[in-house]
Amino acid sequence: MNAQVVLPIIYGPLHKNSTGHWNATVEGLAQNVLKMYMEYDLALYDKCAHANHKAEEEAKHKITAIANRWNEIEAMAAKRNNTVGVVV
Repeated sequence: MNAQVVLPIIYGPLHKNSTGHWNATVEGLAQNVLKMYMEYDLALYDKCAHANHKAEEEAKHKITAIANRWNEIEAMAAKRNNTVGVVV
């Protein structure tokens, strides 16, 4: 009855637990809950799956951007350290 509210909140953790939880029982229960929601409202399920996939991709891009920025900062620091001891 409240699937429109509940599924968008719990989809991400359920999906994560359904695809590789260390406890097989938890993994199976998560898969069963996702299957139940899929059978109940496929359109809502697809919407949540798409939103979750998009959020995961955005998180990956953000992590990559942060790592790239740190690499730039480290390169600038290394360059500065190489030129500090040089007398002109």
